[in-house]
Amino acid sequence: MSIDVAIIGSGVAALKVYSTLLHNRNLNPLIIDFNPLGGILASANFVYKYPRIPIFIDSNIINLFTTCNPLCYHLEVCILKEGDIIDKIKGFAPFDVQRLWIYELAEKKTACFLPHLSKCILALLNVGNETIRRVRDSIRKVDITNKVIATLQGLTFRYKSLIYTWPLDLLMKIISNINDPSISALINDVINKAKYVSIYTRSYVIYEKSSKYDEPKIELYLHGTKASRVHTIIKIPIANSITLLYALTSYSEYYPLLPGIGDKIHSELKRHKVLTPSMQVLDYSDTNIVYGFLNTLPEEALEKVKEKLQGYNIMLFGRIAEWREYDVPSLLFKRDLHIKIHK
Repeated sequence: MSIDVAIIGSGVAALKVYSTLLHNRNLNPLIIDFNPLGGILASANFVYKYPRIPIFIDSNIINLFTTCNPLCYHLEVCILKEGDIIDKIKGFAPFDVQRLWIYELAEKKTACFLPHLSKCILALLNVGNETIRRVRDSIRKVDITNKVIATLQGLTFRYKSLIYTWPLDLLMKIISNINDPSISALINDVINKAKYVSIYTRSYVIYEKSSKYDEPKIELYLHGTKASRVHTIIKIPIANSITLLYALTSYSEYYPLLPGIGDKIHSELKRHKVLTPSMQVLDYSDTNIVYGFLNTLPEEALEKVKEKLQGYNIMLFGRIAEWREYDVPSLLFKRDLHIKIHK
């Protein structure tokens, strides 16, 4: 099958590109990915369809999301245990990361949350889940000289331009037939410098009878020592007596993830009295965010990689493809897309 533009990925970056090409260029691009639309921001397998991870929007731009029914509440911070919270959030990795959004959140007085984030994003981009043209499959190889994609299920697609939104460090595992060895060396050099910290999240939908006199608020709990695996707990009221509870732990090669971590998190929530006998757990889900925090790569080398790939009609776009800590609004609203479509 021949297509104008192939988009590898299905997260926010991929959806942004799809929307731009569909509405501004009158093209019909194709998304190829095995993950659900929305990627890590897709709803959990809850009956309630709430986000699997806690994503907050700055209150000064929340007006851009008014059709999405945002919830903005006072943020209350509680320190469960003093310690080096930054190191713990980083999974005790010995390198700096670009952005510690959890620490940034703790410094805010008001936090805004979108309870139906993935649905909201599709509405803002004016694309429908059922109408998006995509193939639910994974990539086996991309022949970048002949511009051919081969999938694990045996499908082949000949493309004119390719937008890559998957993780940067996976790029060399799927591209092939590079006719200039210096390009491979350049890309590998940058990829070898790419480091990240992962986040494991246990999320709950909880029923807790609340008083009509209680002011709704978002509660943020921080734990700064190794006495507990959890470093961040967030409670968000989303409806009458219904609360979302997120518990986060970071891990890296320097601080590996423990077996049975979900049960350990549950036990710690009870020990810290964040999860109490008066609460009824309606549903829960575990989510592994592999690329939770990203280190900083040499800007000049990264730009050279992007420039060389553009010579093969390949564009890197998005947080983990460009290895830059874009937040959701930056991808949805702020960033101009200069997509070259080759005929």
